Parts: sequence; C-alpha cells; structure tokens
Amino acid sequence: MRGNVDNLVLRKILNYCELINKSINGHNESYEAFLENQEFFAAVSMFQMQIGEVAKYLSNEFTENTKAEIPWKDIKNMRNFFAHVYDDLDPQKVWNTAVNDIPVLKSFCEEYLKENS
Repeated sequence: MRGNVDNLVLRKILNYCELINKSINGHNESYEAFLENQEFFAAVSMFQMQIGEVAKYLSNEFTENTKAEIPWKDIKNMRNFFAHVYDDLDPQKVWNTAVNDIPVLKSFCEEYLKENS
C-alpha cells in the first residue's frame, strides 16, 4: 500500500519537473529571461517549492532506500527555504537547480515509475 503512495508522490514530483522544463523551454532556456521576467522566476520557484512540499509524503523507507540517488532531505527542506526566504532567493541558485538538478530528479522519477508501476 505504501508503495502506491510513494508512486503517487513521484508522479506529482514528475509533473512539477515537467512544468519547470516547460517554463524554461517556453523562454528559450534563457537565464536572462529568467532574471527579467518575474512570472517566469515565480513559476520556476513555485514548482520547486511544490516539489519540496509533496516530497514530505514519501515514506521513510523509500527515501532511505533511494537517498544515495536523490538528496530527499535537501529537497524536503527546499520547501521551507522557498516559503520563508522568498524575497532573498538567489536567482542563480534557483536557476542552477532548475537546469541541473531538476533533470536528474525527473529522470529518477521516470525510471523508478517505469520499473515499479
């Protein structure tokens, strides 16, 4: 039963990863557009925050078994950071997470779900 909940959470995380990619692709993968467009910045930030929020619902067993592949603790903490430090977010860190870390997380979710659904 718990595995079904983990799979549901991973599908939600995957959806947010896809929305981040869609936002980036819609702005021609431009960091300059990310800096200049508040809606673009807000969308990517909100989707990253939501990933941190829903990751809290993954089982301890799942996060423990997969922590070598994905830093779940950091991802879960990301939600609090976005929620409480939003006005002081470093755009470069948000961008780097979006273009470097989100694709890794997306691939992990896709592979895991493919093998465990």
